[in-house]
Amino acid sequence: MRVTVNPSIRTQLLAWLVIPILVLLLVGAGLTYGLAIGLATDAYDKALLDSVYSIANCVQLKQGLVVVDLPPAALAILKDDPKDRVFYQVLDEKCHVLSGDAVLSLPKVGPSDDLSSADYRDGTINGEDVRIALVKYPVPGQRDKFVYIQVAETLHGREQIGEQIMVNVILPQLAMVVISGLVLWFGVTRGLRPLATVRDAVASRSPLDLRPISVANTPREVRPLVKAINGLLDLLREDMQAQRRFVANAAHQLRTPIAGLKMQSELALRQSKPEEIRHALNLIHIGADRAARLANQLLALARAEPGAVDPELWQRLDLNILAKSVTRELVTQALVKNIDLGFEESKVPVMVRGDQASLYELLSNLIENAILYTQEGGHVTVRTLKNVDGDEQQRSIIIVEDNGPGISEDEREKVFERFYRITDRGVAGSGLGLAIVREIAKIHGAEVCLGDGPKGLGTAVTIDFPFAPKAETLAGVSVLVQPGEPAKGLIVAATSRLDSTSQS
Repeated sequence: MRVTVNPSIRTQLLAWLVIPILVLLLVGAGLTYGLAIGLATDAYDKALLDSVYSIANCVQLKQGLVVVDLPPAALAILKDDPKDRVFYQVLDEKCHVLSGDAVLSLPKVGPSDDLSSADYRDGTINGEDVRIALVKYPVPGQRDKFVYIQVAETLHGREQIGEQIMVNVILPQLAMVVISGLVLWFGVTRGLRPLATVRDAVASRSPLDLRPISVANTPREVRPLVKAINGLLDLLREDMQAQRRFVANAAHQLRTPIAGLKMQSELALRQSKPEEIRHALNLIHIGADRAARLANQLLALARAEPGAVDPELWQRLDLNILAKSVTRELVTQALVKNIDLGFEESKVPVMVRGDQASLYELLSNLIENAILYTQEGGHVTVRTLKNVDGDEQQRSIIIVEDNGPGISEDEREKVFERFYRITDRGVAGSGLGLAIVREIAKIHGAEVCLGDGPKGLGTAVTIDFPFAPKAETLAGVSVLVQPGEPAKGLIVAATSRLDSTSQS
């Protein structure tokens, strides 16, 4: 099992601050060291060249021969170095040694080589690294005669100077890094203190304490976080209040049918005549139906809560097939009230992405509400269509309209509240149908709109879903329910079609 460790903000801030500073200081130390070594090398090379010219001053021409008259005191001064060993050599034009140390390697030069300035090279003597300075020096009094003078010196002094420079440069830089790190640690810790304050304020709250967190002394950068937390607390508080109201209303709504069932059952137990017992049982049956429907709606409303659905399990569905299936099942209820229940199917697939059971519950509540509140002999029509808005946005729409009493504009928003009922309709209901519709529509990203029905009569409920493309081959049956002769009840007309839609 792979565990991902997320670094803290303090660690990330210190890393982003200390590491660049450390890199810059090390780069600066390297540049300083290189510059210092260059200066030290130039100084040592200049001293080496001075030794060359000191020896050149001892070159003389005696009786036509070139001689090097180097006094013992001058040679002692040349060789007197506690750190390094010095070697010298004087050569004639043909690089024959006239004076000096034979261990010093001969230079690779010719008479035509221009050595007007000193030539420096690295070499080895007896396994030790040396620095060699070579000068082509004209013999005094002879323009066409010259000698080669080279002086070599071991590198111990140079290396010691380099080590001293390294220590003197790197140690102060490291001390600066350590001090900078401590200062940054203190500054970052102090800067993150408001986050700790917010954390403590949230951690100290109980599940029932949803008061907003104070932003009085909060830095500007932390205020959006605090405001977001306060917004979440407000939503939680509203949700808890809604849950409390829901539980109280549900308890009240369930208490009434249960009390009625208890009263009717006690009355049935006291009856002795069969017809009176049958009447009491019939009332018990009606009360049980109402209680069962209320319980089912409460469960449906609980399932429609945002946290109770998993969008990962959703699938693409055709509203044509779904609406047709729900309409067909509710034909019996329409027949009881002699209602003309019709279904108008879209010519093309009307695809949505969602939970089939939830959408089935949504359509069932919509159509049942329309049948329940429409007068006998009225009309209820279920319609599906795909709306194309421009070239990009497509919407899947379902409309349930009736020619019933309608809903006034000032109550169209209230009817979506839980347990709200229009009291002058004389129809028994729980007031949960449209609340369930809105909750299911909300979790599917759909919009619910109430309007007037056909010709300004009744109610039209429009649900606008985002369109889900890539439809598969579909087959459906259009169901149309019409009023028939009284003796025959309602006539159900069915037409079938086969739509073949290639999957894109």
